[in-house]
Amino acid sequence: MAQSNLKLRMLEAFRFRMFSFLAIVFILFLVLIVQLINMQLVQGEEYMLKSKLNMESNIPIPAPRGEIYDRNFQPGGENTVIVSNRPSFNLSTIPARFESKSELRKTIKKLSVLLQISYDETMQFINEHNPWERVVIKEDVAFSLIVKIASHKNLFPNIDWEDEPVRVYNMGNNFFHTVGYVGSISKDEYEKYRGRGYKYYQKIGKAGIESEYDVVLRGTDGFIRRIVDVRNRVEGEEIGLNPIAGNNLVLTIDSDVQAAASDAMEGLKGAVIVLKPFNGEILAMVSKPDIDPNLVISRANNKLIRELYNDKDKPFLNRAIQARYPPASTFKLVIAISALEEEKWNPNLTYYCTGKYTLKGYVDKDFYCYKHHGLLDMYGAIAESCSTYFYQLGYKIGPTIILKYAEYMALGEKTNIDIPGEITGFIPSKKYKMKTFNQPWYDGDTINLSIGQGFISVTALGLADFVSGIVNDGVVYRPHLVREIRSPDNAQVIKRIVPEKIREIPLSQVTLNTLKTGMRLSVKQGTSRRLSYLKIPVAGKTGTAQTRSVRKDDKTQHAWFVSYAPYNSNPENAVVIVVLVEYGIAGAVGAVPVAEQIYLKLISLGYF
Repeated sequence: MAQSNLKLRMLEAFRFRMFSFLAIVFILFLVLIVQLINMQLVQGEEYMLKSKLNMESNIPIPAPRGEIYDRNFQPGGENTVIVSNRPSFNLSTIPARFESKSELRKTIKKLSVLLQISYDETMQFINEHNPWERVVIKEDVAFSLIVKIASHKNLFPNIDWEDEPVRVYNMGNNFFHTVGYVGSISKDEYEKYRGRGYKYYQKIGKAGIESEYDVVLRGTDGFIRRIVDVRNRVEGEEIGLNPIAGNNLVLTIDSDVQAAASDAMEGLKGAVIVLKPFNGEILAMVSKPDIDPNLVISRANNKLIRELYNDKDKPFLNRAIQARYPPASTFKLVIAISALEEEKWNPNLTYYCTGKYTLKGYVDKDFYCYKHHGLLDMYGAIAESCSTYFYQLGYKIGPTIILKYAEYMALGEKTNIDIPGEITGFIPSKKYKMKTFNQPWYDGDTINLSIGQGFISVTALGLADFVSGIVNDGVVYRPHLVREIRSPDNAQVIKRIVPEKIREIPLSQVTLNTLKTGMRLSVKQGTSRRLSYLKIPVAGKTGTAQTRSVRKDDKTQHAWFVSYAPYNSNPENAVVIVVLVEYGIAGAVGAVPVAEQIYLKLISLGYF
């Protein structure tokens, strides 16, 4: 009996211990469940934020963009560097790192005072971005400020600094419209290019070569890996990936010729193109007015950039490829081609210029020449730019043939030069006039067309391409600005640009000889005779484009001059120069002197 009582007491003790053990386990599980609920539901957002903050923080190291050299580049030599880079620092942050919006605003307010930047604009810029993406607060920060921020990290939590090369445009204004410039990638650009590996913090080419060859120039970014805690204290740092610099470019442009063209156009509005017709290489391309690209690459200069965009003189407009003008008397070369190729005229046939041409009709209308030339053949008419001669010639040929040859010469097409933004010229038609003005094509329209006025318009580069075809006996090459793509150390040529034939115009030798002879006479004794003293024989054609219905001898007219040298030499040695000066009075007055300075520079550099 005693034994049974003992067993009963032991069993009850076991049960009590078991119950106590299970109770403790249950309470522990209950506490664990409550804590999990607290962590997941009550404080889930806070702990998720902390878990993201207590992790690797990757600070990007932007790759240096490739350098850009002029055409005289020699490996290992003392080369002209048109565009290079210099070291600098950016300040950035990831907004989501801050415990609250008020903490972010407090830090940015202190930072804006130190950096002398607008607090409101900075906060607006930050709010436009994803809070988990890195936002650059200020670019190109002085090293002294970086030291100050680093030594007072407690006052500027979650603010990082990183190296970023800054683009340096060593030639200032001279190359603005050819090389272009870089800027921060916009939201639209990021959405468009993110699939191609572009990052939200990167710079991107905005115009010119910087834009067209952006993929070649931009390289591959690296990053620094930092281990940080919830207070953003760095626990470790290492280079996760070294940046790879972009490839370098060698241009077709000669920086000395470019500078001469830019100097010759100083204070004027218009464009200059200097190219080699034998292969399409552009030696100089200038558009005025222009801008120093070093002033527009920083977000800090947004106010200046807005002012420049709103400037009535349109300095961002590349007048060489993005503006159309009446070709004026330069179009007389197309009239001559039309007449000779259709065998409707002989270059030796003469016409007497009395200073005007009367178009007979219900009401007779007089069309004037700028002077009384007397008896002229086609050679003399080109040389003297006699409008009366070409009124008669154009009327005889008719608009259908003239417009056909204008299209044949591709004056209404793009040249497809290797920078963005090129527009086409415009060649009208009878259908165009009826559709636009609800009027038929009149004989007076043909008379105006015969001297490059009326509805027709061309670009400066399109006209340069046309003249190149004359010089090159009908063969036209695509104009281009880049000669070579080289590796970052310049040791390897990755790609050499091969001249690309885009057109071959089978003009007769009679036509070619007539045009060239007339253009040479223009320099020897005609409207371009200012250049007759030069050591090399120049051939050219002036043009004066009216911008009013009534011609006036004032600055309401654009000045053209198209030319090449040396006359009658191997096309391989020739150089074409096209000059347009807006409101330049007349071709001989406004454009020829510009070409004169460029020819003098080409002669001094040994191009002929």
